[in-house]
Amino acid sequence: MFHERLPSLRVVTEAREYLEAAQLIERHALSGNSGLFWPAAMNAGLASELYLKSFLVESDPTYTRDLDDPEGYLKLVSGLQRNKHDLLELYEAIPDALAEQLRQISERLSPGFPLKKRIKACSALFVETRYAYEGKSIQRFDTEVFELAPHLDRILEEMTQAVSP
Repeated sequence: MFHERLPSLRVVTEAREYLEAAQLIERHALSGNSGLFWPAAMNAGLASELYLKSFLVESDPTYTRDLDDPEGYLKLVSGLQRNKHDLLELYEAIPDALAEQLRQISERLSPGFPLKKRIKACSALFVETRYAYEGKSIQRFDTEVFELAPHLDRILEEMTQAVSP
């Protein structure tokens, strides 16, 4: 069976696409269309979720390699908590050695960046910004939510260079 190297560059690449979308939407929101802050935050939250999930995937034996995905499909590792969108739960599920490397690179790249605090603050960002009309949705948020995904991107840029074939 094929084993995915962690963090998974394929998942990181997908996260980057959502981060880029979040940043484009955020720029439009800053230009006066404030209603776009919610979709920007949702995409930033999804990007952060994918960055964290890049540490938590394995090959999926259910689906064989094919023309659409010659590298083979991936799935989340089994044994994760029930809420697979909760950033803090994902962060705490990262294997110890990788989590320590993540923290060390974070501190080196941005000394004093409150990584766990930001992860906790953004923990339900994707879920709570999807449907602004729902009572459980976030009605306001701090612009700090836009700092986590780019920070994770910088960390994962370095970590995936180390695992690239």
